[in-house]
Amino acid sequence: MTTRRRLLATAAVAAAALAACSGSPDTDDGAPRTVRLAGVAVGDMAAVYVGQRQGYFAEAGLELDITLGSNSPAMIPALVNDEFDVQYGASVNLLQAIDRGLPLVAVATGGRSTGVPGEDHGGLLVAHDSTVRRPADLEGATVAVNALGGLLEVCVHSAIAHDGGDPGGVDFVELPLPEMPAALESGQVDAIATAEPFLGIALGEGHRLVSSVYVDTVPDRMVTATYYVTEEKLAAEPETVEAFVRALERSFEYAQQHPGAVREELRNFTDIAPELIDQMVLTDFTWGLSSADLAVVAEAAADAGTLEDPEAATDQAARYVDGR
Repeated sequence: MTTRRRLLATAAVAAAALAACSGSPDTDDGAPRTVRLAGVAVGDMAAVYVGQRQGYFAEAGLELDITLGSNSPAMIPALVNDEFDVQYGASVNLLQAIDRGLPLVAVATGGRSTGVPGEDHGGLLVAHDSTVRRPADLEGATVAVNALGGLLEVCVHSAIAHDGGDPGGVDFVELPLPEMPAALESGQVDAIATAEPFLGIALGEGHRLVSSVYVDTVPDRMVTATYYVTEEKLAAEPETVEAFVRALERSFEYAQQHPGAVREELRNFTDIAPELIDQMVLTDFTWGLSSADLAVVAEAAADAGTLEDPEAATDQAARYVDGR
C-alpha cells in the first residue's frame, strides 16, 4: 500500500464529481470490477444480498467479494491497508475511528432504527421481576453491552440521560449478545442492551423492555450503521465507489418494499434460527444519509465520553455525502 495521505481537498473534488458520473466502472478487459466488501452477519447486510440476487451490482458493472467478520471495528485496519474496498459497520465505530485520525469517509447508510418505541431492533431489558421501570432507574446499576464504548453503550447512556438519570454511575460490562439473557437471569447484571435476534430471544424468555435505546437516542430513525471507504480509495476509484452506492440504493429500495426477501436472505448468510428470522424486527432500509444523521450520533458518543471532537468527526465522515 502507498503511504497513507491526507487527501481532504482531492476527496472533496472527487465527491462533487461523482454526482455526474453515470457510467459503470471500466476495466481493461471489460470484466466486472470486483468490490471487496467487509461486513458482519447482521440484519442490515441482508440488503446487499438482496441486491446481489436482483442483479443490481452486476448491472452496475460490479462483482462483490464479501468477507464477514465478527467485529467490524477489528476489520477497519484491513480497510485502511487496502485489503477491502468498502466496509459496513456501526455509525459510532466509523466516527470513533475518524476521531482517532483514520482517513475514512461514509458513502451510504447501512441501516436505520424503525423509530417506533417497543417495535425496534435494539433494546434495553431487565428481568421480569426487576424494580427498574425506566432508564433513569439504572443509576448505579450494572449493564451488559456487546462492546465497551460501542453503539449500544452510547445509546444506553443517552437513554438514561434523556430520562433524567445520571449515566455516569452505570457500570458497563462487556458480554457477547448470546450470553446476556443468562447473565440477566442469574443476577450477574441488572440490565442488558441487546439487538435482534437476541432481543426477541430475551423477550421470549420473559425479560422486560424498558427502553428502545436507538429510538430514545434519536427518535427519527437513527442511522445505526454506515458503509464507508478510505479517502484514498474515494480519490483513486470514484467511479467504482459511485457505482457501488447506486447499486446499494436500489438494493435498499427493494429490501424496504420486500421484507420477505430480506428474511429469506437472512436464512442464507446468517446462523439465525428460522423461527427467529420470521419474528425479528427488521432494519428500516429507508435510503439517504446526511451530515445531520451523523452529527446526532457523534454528539451522543461525545456525551458518553467515547468521542473527543464530534464536529470534526462529523465533517470528515460526511465529506462524500455532503458533496453528493
